[in-house]
Amino acid sequence: MNKLYLKDLIFQALIGAIYVVLVLVLIPISFGQVQFRIAEALLVLVFFSKKHMIGLLIGTFIANLFSPESFGFYDAMFGTLTSAIAIYLMLLFKNHKFIAMLFPVLLNAFYVATLLNVMILVPFWLSVLTVGLGEAVVVYLVGLPLYHMLNRNQGFVEIIS
Repeated sequence: MNKLYLKDLIFQALIGAIYVVLVLVLIPISFGQVQFRIAEALLVLVFFSKKHMIGLLIGTFIANLFSPESFGFYDAMFGTLTSAIAIYLMLLFKNHKFIAMLFPVLLNAFYVATLLNVMILVPFWLSVLTVGLGEAVVVYLVGLPLYHMLNRNQGFVEIIS
């Protein structure tokens, strides 16, 4: 990774803050067996620069501390780890955006289903299905169009890259 400059640190703080705000403002749909965590659309920012994983992971950690059902600490730790793995895999496949976006869908579906099953005995496979569908809706119907829209804006690309 290249050096981090003040501009980079400010961008990471902004990305993290936007992620947290989107999760908390939309908290009824950001957690649970059926979730549409709109903040996950921000994952496309790593396609502009891998540095943005810092802001995304900080945002994920903080947002997950607010996880309902008293598993905020576990969700913050393991949810952030799951996101880190998903982002790493996204970066490996960044030239194939559609495939790259499968990683957060699959990893979050299995992670959240496991968390819900272990902590509150929610049926595992049903949760894999519902969480996976929610994540797919967000990353494919919000995230990928967001990426294409932002990528067409040369000024944005120069600033964010």
